[in-house]
Amino acid sequence: MLGKVKVKLVSVEEGITALGFRRIVSIARKFNPDSQVYFLTVGNLYSFATHFFPSNHLNYSDNDFDSISGEFADADILCFSSMTASAFYIEKIIQYVKKKNPKVFVLWGGAHAIIYPDQAIKHADAICTGEGEYPFDMFYRAFTEGKDYSTTPSMWFNTGKGIVKNKNRRLDTPEELSYFPHLYYGLDCSIFDLRRRIFRRFTQADYINYNSLSYRTVWSIGCPFSCAYCANDVFLSNDKDYGWIRYPSVDYIISEIEKAIAIYPFISTVIFYDDSFIGIPLDDIKAFAHEYKKRINLPFLVAGIHPNFVTREKINLLAEAGMNRTRMGIQSASEKTLSFYRRFTSLSKIKESAKILSEATRHYGLIPPAYDIISDNPVESREDIVDTLMFLYELDRPYTLTIFSLRIFPYTKLWDYFRRQPEMIDLCGQTNSYLQTKKNIANILLYILAVMKPPKAFFYWVLRFVKGGNERQSSHPVFYLLVKGIYLSSRAF
Repeated sequence: MLGKVKVKLVSVEEGITALGFRRIVSIARKFNPDSQVYFLTVGNLYSFATHFFPSNHLNYSDNDFDSISGEFADADILCFSSMTASAFYIEKIIQYVKKKNPKVFVLWGGAHAIIYPDQAIKHADAICTGEGEYPFDMFYRAFTEGKDYSTTPSMWFNTGKGIVKNKNRRLDTPEELSYFPHLYYGLDCSIFDLRRRIFRRFTQADYINYNSLSYRTVWSIGCPFSCAYCANDVFLSNDKDYGWIRYPSVDYIISEIEKAIAIYPFISTVIFYDDSFIGIPLDDIKAFAHEYKKRINLPFLVAGIHPNFVTREKINLLAEAGMNRTRMGIQSASEKTLSFYRRFTSLSKIKESAKILSEATRHYGLIPPAYDIISDNPVESREDIVDTLMFLYELDRPYTLTIFSLRIFPYTKLWDYFRRQPEMIDLCGQTNSYLQTKKNIANILLYILAVMKPPKAFFYWVLRFVKGGNERQSSHPVFYLLVKGIYLSSRAF
């Protein structure tokens, strides 16, 4: 038995949302109430500046890394969570921490460790390669009791004899999800203040700075689709059961939101980031809508809408419960591109689902739905891009667009494809923001269509200058920034 163990948990990302991290914190606090929690932000994903200048990350100097590592060097267990875009910062911090105290046990979890395990394990003593709630509990108990923790499922360990790669534990069941403590949203944590170059107490003002007046969460986990570009493709290759949409009870998610509002009473909207919220069965949607209206009664956004799951009954139920905004993935209106993405949705179904959302918008007075579009795909021909632009031009309004530049997650089907076509895309340069689109005519038209339906003569005239994804084309930075600025302003960023 090691006695009292000092645990420090650190989220490193563009903001403070960190949903998986917050779950692990709540579990750590359950068996070690003195666990210390830190947020190290490298940007603000939801700020106007980030959307306008996506590559504008906060700059941390070597002196900053030295100062940050000093805060962590006295830990017995130091846990990190990050996306890949923030991995560099964690690598640097670990380097500095280990110089100060080689005995610190570093555990790295989150999306980066799952998708890039071979890279993450080079820097950490252990990584979590799957759902971490039960594995973290098992690891912690073995560590504090002085037992062998190197057999913990869903974890890899850096040992003197090499890397131990344990199989992933089965996925958490709905009953287990309902048993977990709610996401941690307390104020007894620290955030790094870049102006003062120190960690300080987290405040409600910090919450507002990064999350505005919104509460961000997920009710369900899992997605049955295996789109070639999505990290879910990696998760499904790790465990086919990830396609099962799992979620805790209605009372659990409603209670979670109630607790958050008690801490942050200014919360005025709730955002659900589930991959497949609308895929939850109708009976549970009905139960959720009833309880949400009765106990929360705040506007909410559903971001995880797949066209294949949209029904008028579900949308109307949610709208009557308070849903005031939706976001649905279209990605492309080229049948060839949809097939390339392994996105098995017909254009007629996309059009039908968009019509349902637009009708609900008009009937209930909702904010116009946002449709996801992927641009900058080098495989797309001019015809593919024009197909998407024409489809959007004729699509039932009102709507806006969320425009993403194509980024390739490793070990997805798209990654396999482009690995065999290295001349088409630089896989090593895929860590910059997906908000950073090319300043070409096609993207300028997308931003215009997101704001308005331009006159037909103008639209078709500009359409003549659209080129294929792999064609050489001119850049129009001034026009691009002007149109994008109008687009972002119209979305209230």
